[in-house]
Amino acid sequence: MLVFFELGNSRLKAAVLDNGSYEYLGGVVYDGHSTVELLKSFQIDAHDVEFVYACSVVDSMLSAEFTHSVQTIFKCYPTFLNTQPNCCGIQCGYTDFEKFGSDRWMAIIGACSNQTQPAFIVDAGTAITVDVVIDQQHMGGFIVPGLETMKASLLEATGIKPEWVAHDNQLPETLLATDTSTGIAAGTLYMVSAYINTLLADLSSDTGLQFMCVGTGGDFVRLLPMLDGDFDYIEDLTLLGMVEVIESLKK
Repeated sequence: MLVFFELGNSRLKAAVLDNGSYEYLGGVVYDGHSTVELLKSFQIDAHDVEFVYACSVVDSMLSAEFTHSVQTIFKCYPTFLNTQPNCCGIQCGYTDFEKFGSDRWMAIIGACSNQTQPAFIVDAGTAITVDVVIDQQHMGGFIVPGLETMKASLLEATGIKPEWVAHDNQLPETLLATDTSTGIAAGTLYMVSAYINTLLADLSSDTGLQFMCVGTGGDFVRLLPMLDGDFDYIEDLTLLGMVEVIESLKK
């Protein structure tokens, strides 16, 4: 059995590949728990594990703790998958590919490795990233603050009290909000969705292409109702990309 972990900024996701059969195990929020506790929560039979692969955007301290926990539970060391200049037929568009986030790279591979249609990929988490792939060439992308990061910046820079800020990102029943909590939740949703809609429209106009739109990340489902593109939501997109990378090594 092969085990795959995605260490995001706020959640740890996992999947397994057993005799060619893929299963997504879901994700858990760090929330102060040790990585040993988090790994055990997936209830993976350690005796069946051959290799553990990881994709990480966390700091070195948490990565080291994760590595130690994997070794303790599964009796092996994780192999961290990083961005490459090209992989699975896709070329990285960053001049310095090593500075391109491995989570973004794996998401691109997960979305594009088995098809040639131009792709518009949105990952909505702590940060919101957009990446564009045309003819198997990563053209580049953008990074902006995520919904919760925007709210945190408001709390830090203003006199808004934490209890005034909701985290469910509900739109008001009317167009305009009539309280601070809804105003912030709806305002950030409108900001981000307008940015994504405008970028997609501009790209389509500039290139004359019809893009396959793919979304992932913990906050993407909040944005989905406000997006113009016909998006496919794939929660485990990065993990699927990791599997593609490992499977490509066998070919």
